[in-house]
Amino acid sequence: MLWLILVVCVAIAESLSSFIDNYITDVCFKGRKSQAQELFGVPACLIICIITAIIFPLQVVPLQVAGILILTGILNSLSFLFYYKALSDENATGAVIFLQLSPVLYFILGWFLLGEHISSTEIVAGVFILLAPLVVILSANKRSKKMEMRAATFLIMFSIIQVVANIIFVKFSGLDEIALNNEIGLFATAFFLAMFGRFISDFALVCIFKSWRAKFWRVAKQFKHKLFIPMAINEIMYAAVEFALRFALIIAPVAIVSVTANALELTITFILGIILSILWPVFGREKLKKRNILSHLAAILLAMIGIILLQ
Repeated sequence: MLWLILVVCVAIAESLSSFIDNYITDVCFKGRKSQAQELFGVPACLIICIITAIIFPLQVVPLQVAGILILTGILNSLSFLFYYKALSDENATGAVIFLQLSPVLYFILGWFLLGEHISSTEIVAGVFILLAPLVVILSANKRSKKMEMRAATFLIMFSIIQVVANIIFVKFSGLDEIALNNEIGLFATAFFLAMFGRFISDFALVCIFKSWRAKFWRVAKQFKHKLFIPMAINEIMYAAVEFALRFALIIAPVAIVSVTANALELTITFILGIILSILWPVFGREKLKKRNILSHLAAILLAMIGIILLQ
C-alpha cells in the first residue's frame, strides 16, 4: 500500500501546485514569456541535488544508466515550457482535465515498452477519458474555443514528454529491483541524476534566451516576495512529487499509478477551484459561470468513468 499513500500525497501536492502555477503565470507574468519561470528552477534544482546528496550518499551507477537518468530530467524541464504556455490560456481546473490524457499514454507506452497488458475495458476507458477535454473545448464560445485548442495542444505536448520521461526512467534506469531489495539509496541517486538533468536544461535555457532573464527580473522586482514565496513552495512540492511519483512508478504498474493519481487530482482540483475562487480569488482564478462549471463537471464525470474503468 506504500504506492497508494505516495499517490495520494502526489495528487494533493499537484492540485495545490496547479493553482500556484496559474497565479504566477496570470498575475505575475500576465501570460507573457511565462517560460522565464525556468530561471528559478536553476538554483532550486541545484539546492535539491545538494540536499539529496547529503541525506542519501550517492551510489555508483553505470555511465549509460546515469546518462539516461539525466536525460529524463532534461525532458521534464523541456515539458514545462509547454505547460507554462498552456496556463496563459487555461485555468487550473481546465488544465487538469486536459492532463487526464496521461493515463491513456501510460497504458499505450506501458504496453509497448514494458509489456503491460491492455484489455478491451481499458480501451473503452480511454475513449471516455479522451471525451473529457473535448467537452471543455466544444462548450467554449468561439473566441474561447481558440484559446482552449491552443492550451490543449500545449498540454498534450507536456503530457507526452512527461510520460515518455517517466517511462524511460522505469524502463531503462535498471532500478526495477528496488521494490524487492529496498534500495532507497540507489533510488535517491537516480532522483539526484534526474534533478541534475533538469538543472542542466534550465540553466541552458536561461543562458540562451536573454529576453526570459530580463522578463524574470522585471517581474521579480515588481512582485518580490509575492513571487518568490509561491515559487519556492512550488519547487519544494515539485521535488517531493517527483520523488514520490517516480518511486511509486517503480513499485507498482505505471498505468495504475497514473490512473489513481489523476482520479484524485481531478476531484481535489475541482473542489479547490470553487473554494479558492470564492474565498481567495487571486489563487482560485476559476470562471464560476454556470456554463463553465457544468462543462467542467461533465468533463470530470467522463474522465472519472474512464478512470474507474481503468481500475
